Amino acid sequence: MLKFTGTEGLIFFDKILVISDLHIGIEKELYKKGINIPSQVNYYINKIKKIYEKYKIEYLIIDGDLKHNIPETSLQEMSDIPYFINEISQYFKKIYIIKGNHDGDIEELINGINNVKILKALKIKNVVFTHGNLNTKLNGKYYVIGHHHFAKSISTSIGESIYEKVFVIGYKDNKVIIILPAFSDLAGLWDTGEFQGPIAKGIKKYEVYTLDGILIEEKEV
Repeated sequence: MLKFTGTEGLIFFDKILVISDLHIGIEKELYKKGINIPSQVNYYINKIKKIYEKYKIEYLIIDGDLKHNIPETSLQEMSDIPYFINEISQYFKKIYIIKGNHDGDIEELINGINNVKILKALKIKNVVFTHGNLNTKLNGKYYVIGHHHFAKSISTSIGESIYEKVFVIGYKDNKVIIILPAFSDLAGLWDTGEFQGPIAKGIKKYEVYTLDGILIEEKEV
């Protein structure tokens, strides 16, 4: 049903790429803190294009937090987000944008692109895609969420420890909850096990996977 790509994205049903937490516009917040980083939007476009070309996918789901700043929308977001969506829309038959807690007024930034649809949640077969900060009325066996930005400390061959983004698959109430890492490299990292939001909170058993799909931890709490 799902395929790891070596990136922060997962492929479902051989033709749907799912990513989450791009946080476009976070550079503005970092600039206010004295950290000057250029817009990452072209980096994201190229990254998505490479996945598209390798796997020949047809659909894209952005599973929440496409933008970053709340409650206002920054000038950077007003420029970068329409540009980003316009550029990637040429690769996919349909793009579904699931609204996350940072996506207020996202509709105003994306107008006139026929193959883009904005939703609170989406169900395909027995899989529900939603950001994870709120509950959903949609029921499924599998829930794919973002919101968490999980990472894990991994020891290198020379004995150093580095934080690497990871996927977490949790089990709760006979449901399987698949938690995506942040697509953004700037949005911060959380330790695994710190489950938040009504869908993930209460997970007692979970597995941790690298971006390549290697199981590195199983835990029951």
